[in-house]
Amino acid sequence: MWEGKVFRDKQEQYSHSEWELINLVVNLCYSCSEWSVWVADRLVFPATALEVKPNPEMPTDVLIDFIEANTIVENSPRGAAALLRLCIQKLMPHLDQKGKNIDDDIGALVKNGLDKRIQMALDVVRVIGNNAVHPGQIDLRDDKATAVKLFELVNLIVEAMIAIPKHIEKMYGALPEGALKAIAKRDAKDES
Repeated sequence: MWEGKVFRDKQEQYSHSEWELINLVVNLCYSCSEWSVWVADRLVFPATALEVKPNPEMPTDVLIDFIEANTIVENSPRGAAALLRLCIQKLMPHLDQKGKNIDDDIGALVKNGLDKRIQMALDVVRVIGNNAVHPGQIDLRDDKATAVKLFELVNLIVEAMIAIPKHIEKMYGALPEGALKAIAKRDAKDES
C-alpha cells in the first residue's frame, strides 16, 4: 500500500473537497535553516551525494566524472555506472594506453604483466558500466549497491595503478646515489 510513494487521502471533515498528502514531509532543518523534502523515509530534496571519497591520486579528468557519478547515484545507479565506466576509459591514457577501446587497453595491460586481480576489477567496471548503457545480462535499474561497489573498484584501480607506483618511485628516488649506482650495476649484470 505505502510502497514509499506519495498518495492522497480525501478529508471529509471540510465543507469543500480537501486532500491530505500522505507519505510527504517538508521540514525546516534546525542546523542550517534550509528546507528538506522527504517521501516516506527517503530524502528527495536537497539532492544528496553518496559519500565515496575519490582517491587523492585520481587524475583530474577522471575525478570530474567520478564526482558527477557520486552526485547522481541515489537517483540513477545506471547513470552512475555508465560514468564510472567512462572513468576507466579516461584512466587508460594515464596508464599509457590509447583510451579508445577499454577492452583492448585492458588486454594490452595484461600483456604487460598487469596483476590478475586488477584486471578483474577493470573488467567488472567495464562490463557493468557497458551494460548500464547497452542492455545486456546485468540489470542495474535499482541496484545502488552495485554502483557503490564500482566506486570502490575505481578507487582501488587508481590506488594500484597510480598511487602505489608513484609512492614507490618517490621512495626509490630518495635512495642514496651510491645505492642507485650499485642497483644499476647489478641490473646490468643480470641482463647480460
